[in-house]
Amino acid sequence: MIKVGIIGFGYMGHFHLKKVLSCRDARVCAVFDTDEEKRALAEEEGIQAFAGLEEFLRSDIDLVVIATPNQWHAPYAVAAMEAGKDVLCEKPAVLSVRELDEVSACSRRTGKFFTVHQQRRWDPDYRAVCDVVRSGEIGHVTTIESRVFGERGVCFGWRADPESGGGMLYDWGVHLIDQILMLFEPLKVKSVYARILSVLTPAVDDFFEITMLLENGVCARVAVTTFALQKMPRWFVFGDRGTMKLNDFSGVVGGAARIREQVQGFDSVVGQKDLGPSRTMAPLHPDMLEALPIPKEEDMQMEFWDNLLRAARREEEPYVRLEQIYRQMRVVEAAFLSARENRVVETEI
Repeated sequence: MIKVGIIGFGYMGHFHLKKVLSCRDARVCAVFDTDEEKRALAEEEGIQAFAGLEEFLRSDIDLVVIATPNQWHAPYAVAAMEAGKDVLCEKPAVLSVRELDEVSACSRRTGKFFTVHQQRRWDPDYRAVCDVVRSGEIGHVTTIESRVFGERGVCFGWRADPESGGGMLYDWGVHLIDQILMLFEPLKVKSVYARILSVLTPAVDDFFEITMLLENGVCARVAVTTFALQKMPRWFVFGDRGTMKLNDFSGVVGGAARIREQVQGFDSVVGQKDLGPSRTMAPLHPDMLEALPIPKEEDMQMEFWDNLLRAARREEEPYVRLEQIYRQMRVVEAAFLSARENRVVETEI
């Protein structure tokens, strides 16, 4: 039985409590929160609640889950590992590569692992994209676009506070960057160009778009905004034989198609009078296209937690490893630099 303690009993703290309750071999034994009302909520759940960090870390727990505002991730992780606890941290892991160096050194020194809640590696839409890209069904991928667009218009709570590490790049950006890096692992990112804006939330970014050029020539674009009142696809993937589109997180709404092997694009306009805007942009005849099924993915949302508990028992390594977190954070720092200086940043990430 893995005994879990949670630091920060807000929305994500409750999220992790529900995940632990779904596991046979783990239970939440302690909560640390500076807010009296949140400690009271923990006690209503039958969980011992602590107002002080040191007292919490002296309790009988094996694994600490950090679900606090972002600026506390690094110091709490170091304190937990120094106290002999393994650590699962909410994303972003930390706010800089320098902070990650401190966390990594502590992990090596104590022998305790530090991993990050990058659970969107198991999202059905992402896994469907991975299946199609890796299968080669749409040919060599030239460009892949990943976006998350919301409508509320502003960041809220501590996510609107720069001192807390707020903003969309630290919030959603680390997920989308991680997905691209894992899809094309171990290929290097050769350059990063970013636009990062504060459209309706003055203090932090509520819009960004990042272009990453990979060493195999693939151009990967990720974009997030909190204010888009018309929808765009969640994913759009261009190959040299076909195209894939997914509209949302379900992973089943959208489509994929490729040109039949014997067809040359210009064949479709021969003998036609109505060609649309031009011969170059004329549509292919439907008979020249082959519709591709979108892979239907099983629910694997608990795979992250199953691995985490096996790692806590030292049966295997955590899926989200420090070297992967380093790559992600280096892309984030390159994006901030690119936006600040309005230039392409050459990288070897």
